[in-house]
Amino acid sequence: MAKYMIMGRYSPAAMKAILEEGSDREAAARQVVEAAGGTMLGFYGMMGQDYNVCIIVDVPGVAEYIGAIAPAITSGTLEAWRTIPLIDSADVVKGAEVARKASVGYQPPTG
Repeated sequence: MAKYMIMGRYSPAAMKAILEEGSDREAAARQVVEAAGGTMLGFYGMMGQDYNVCIIVDVPGVAEYIGAIAPAITSGTLEAWRTIPLIDSADVVKGAEVARKASVGYQPPTG
């Protein structure tokens, strides 16, 4: 499974609808993430930032992540977003092991 954080900025129209209707966007996000085969780990609002929502998900892979975020992006709900892959400590340990093996014979450029 892969963990991603998406930070998004609601469009003005979406923000207006959320405020007027009291729409539960966490429930909507959870539904689409689960339909894509993932689990939503967190849903947070943010104030005073470039983005006003942060969602953390655990999905089988990149395709499922794209499938989970596409509805909000293509519908115009989000006018801007940023994806941040999250790396756990086990991946760092494994990456270090791979780097040690891959670095055998590597020669840095010299000047």
